[in-house]
Amino acid sequence: MKVALTGLSRFDFFGVLILRIGVGGLIAYHGFPLWAEGPDSWERIGSAVSLIGITYFHLVFGIASVVIQSVGGLFLILGIFTRGIGLLLSAIVGFALANLIIHSPEIDNVMVVYAQVNLTLLSIVFIGPGRLSLDRRGV
Repeated sequence: MKVALTGLSRFDFFGVLILRIGVGGLIAYHGFPLWAEGPDSWERIGSAVSLIGITYFHLVFGIASVVIQSVGGLFLILGIFTRGIGLLLSAIVGFALANLIIHSPEIDNVMVVYAQVNLTLLSIVFIGPGRLSLDRRGV
């Protein structure tokens, strides 16, 4: 007996496209408004690296985070440098999640969403850009 949805595996490349567009859109939607928040916000964002003992250049790390989120989200949508961008974004989301875990007394929905996005980004790193991308080599 043939399962009704088995034939969809022929379109697995479309699933990867939907995944890239969805996650890339969410990340870019979160990253672009951070540009308007200014240096104080960027320094607060960059201060997440103090979790691993880096106590300087928080502004630089914050600006890098904002750039990677906004431009990286667009790159994910287009399928450019998919694996590298996915890994960078996973690190950024990982720092944000670790910061939330350390500074919050209980697990809340925001932590769960960050964990889900991080797992999705790590999956994209291993899956690659798929057939419908501007960079088919999977860099």
